[in-house]
Amino acid sequence: MIFDKVLQIYQEYYICVHCLGRMFSLLASQTTNEKRGNSLLLSLTMDNHEKFLSNDILEQKKAIFNLKLLAENAKYLPAQIVLKNEGIEYTLKNENQLCHLCNNIFLEIDQYIIKSIEVLKGIEINNFLVGTTPDSQIINLEDRFKTKFNILEAESFKSHFNRVIGKSLTDILEKPPEFNNPDVLIIYSIGFKTFTINLKLRSLFIFGRYNKLIRGIPQTHWFCRNCMGKGCNICNFTGKQYLVSIEELISPEFIKESKATNSKFHGAGREDIDVKMLGLGRPFIIELKNPKIRKLDLTKIEKNVNRNNKRKVTIRNLRYSNKKEVIRLKSEAKNTKKVYRSLVECKIKISKSEFEEKLSKLKTTFENQEIHQRTPIRVSHRRADKIRGKIIYHIQGKQVKSNLFEFKIETQGGTYIKELINGDNGRTSPSFAEIFKTPLTCKELDVIEISL
Repeated sequence: MIFDKVLQIYQEYYICVHCLGRMFSLLASQTTNEKRGNSLLLSLTMDNHEKFLSNDILEQKKAIFNLKLLAENAKYLPAQIVLKNEGIEYTLKNENQLCHLCNNIFLEIDQYIIKSIEVLKGIEINNFLVGTTPDSQIINLEDRFKTKFNILEAESFKSHFNRVIGKSLTDILEKPPEFNNPDVLIIYSIGFKTFTINLKLRSLFIFGRYNKLIRGIPQTHWFCRNCMGKGCNICNFTGKQYLVSIEELISPEFIKESKATNSKFHGAGREDIDVKMLGLGRPFIIELKNPKIRKLDLTKIEKNVNRNNKRKVTIRNLRYSNKKEVIRLKSEAKNTKKVYRSLVECKIKISKSEFEEKLSKLKTTFENQEIHQRTPIRVSHRRADKIRGKIIYHIQGKQVKSNLFEFKIETQGGTYIKELINGDNGRTSPSFAEIFKTPLTCKELDVIEISL
C-alpha cells in the first residue's frame, strides 16, 4: 500500500512534498509532484482522522500515532490542525530540518530562476532547453533511499528539476522549450549547497557567396608550418603561414554583429592561394559560435564587409542556414561543376593552325571523359596519396600569342586544373601537355563559375 510506504518513510526521514510526490510520480498523471505529494498527505490525514472519530479504540490509537507522525515528522499543517482541534498534543521535531532527498532545493527553487534570468540577460533566444547535472551525492542518496523503501515508481531528481525550472522559465521568458535543436541549452550543475549555471548557445549559420578579387590569400587561416601557430622567426612571430585569409577578412563583421565568441568558415571546396574566385562567387557558410544576437541585419553586414575589403573580397546572397546545409555543402562539393579560366604558357611558339589542331584534339580527348589524377606533388604533404577520377565536361580555347593560350575548362569539382594542364610529371594523365607534346605552364587561373 502506498499509504503504508509513506508512513514508513516519515518514521525515519523528513522529505518535502515535492520529493514525496516524485517517489510516486509514475502513478497517475496530469498533475505535479508537489500536488501529488500534498494529495498523499491530505488523503492520509483524512483517512486517519476518520479512524480517530470511530468507536474502535485500537483504530483510534493507531490513527493518533499516524496523525502525530504527519504533524511532527512530515510537518504537515492539516494534520497539525486536526490534532489541535481534537485536543491532542504534539511536538514539532526540528522545524528547520531540511529535506533528506533534495536539501530543500525544490522549496527554494526561486533562487535558481532568479540566477537563470540574470545569466540570460542580453542573450537573444527564440527557445531553450534545460539540462541538469546533479552531484553524485544527490544521486547516490536517492538510489539508496529508493532501494531501502522498495520504491519503483519514482521520477529522477534530474527530470523533476528540469521540468520545474523549464515551466517557470517558459512563463517568465515567454519562450517555448525546444527539445531537438534549442537556441540555448541551460545547464545546471547542482550540489546540496551550491550550484552553477552554464549556457551552451546553438551556433548560428549564415550562407553566402564570396568573390576573391586578388591572388595570394588562402580561404582559411593557416598556421605556420614550422611553429604551428606558436610564433617563430620564419613567420615573424605571427603564427601564420599567410598574413590574412578570406575567413579573416569576412568573419569579424559577423562576429561583431552577433556577439559570438568565434566562428568557423565552411566553403564549398576551395581555390588555390594564387587563384581568383570570380563570377557569382563560391558558396560558403559561416558558423557563429555562442552568438548572443540571432537576428542579424544581413544587408548591413554584407555592405560593411564589402566596404572594408574593396578590391580584395566581396560577399553576396546572405541568408540564414543550418548544420544540415553545411554537411550538404561539404559532401556535394565533389559533385559540382566548376568552370575555370586559365592562361597557359608554352615553351615553344606555334602557329594559329597548329593551335586549332591541338584544341580540336583536346576536345576529342577530354570532353565528357574521365581522367585520372594522382595526388599532386605540390599538395602531397597534406593530402592522401591516391588516384582520383575526375570528369572533364567541356573545353574552349583561344590563342593570345604564339606561345600563350587562354582556356575555359568545365570540370567536375575537385579537379586539379594546373596538373590537368602540365601533367605533373605523369601523375595526371592524359594532360594538355601530352596533347601539345611540349611542357605547358599555367600562368594564371581563375574560377569563374560554380554550380551548386
